[in-house]
Amino acid sequence: MDEPAGGDAPASAQVGDGWTAVIEDMEATAAEYRERGWTTLELHPGDSVLVDSDRRTGLDVVLPGPEFEDLESAVDDREFREVEVFRAEGDGLVYLLVVETDPESETAAFVPAYYDPSQAAEAIESIRESGTVRLFCRRLNDDTVRFVHDDPTPFLPEPVE
Repeated sequence: MDEPAGGDAPASAQVGDGWTAVIEDMEATAAEYRERGWTTLELHPGDSVLVDSDRRTGLDVVLPGPEFEDLESAVDDREFREVEVFRAEGDGLVYLLVVETDPESETAAFVPAYYDPSQAAEAIESIRESGTVRLFCRRLNDDTVRFVHDDPTPFLPEPVE
């Protein structure tokens, strides 16, 4: 899959060992949350890109249908107001583990993602200028759950000066 429905994203990156590490980190971090009594939802995107188009600007991840439905159900019943972002860079990619949380219900949704910053310079600049990053979790049919964050810094690579 090179482009999501609508064709507004660049080709996806080829992920390496960094992706395996992100998934392992997600599993370990989710286990820590569960040990504290939280409900967790671990997602497994099939594709992930940073997009900048007329339709959407932000991090776009494509989820399998059942996982999307679980996420959609979770956000219908809860208010995810806080986020924790773990970022690593390697293999020429930016790897992220985004943990969307609702402290009131003690629920956390774990969204692993990656993107190629060399293919996303315009998107990175657009996000920095706006001061907001959007995380689009969607299905191939374009049904979308969107999270909006006012501090894009944890999602982006360090600026090159």
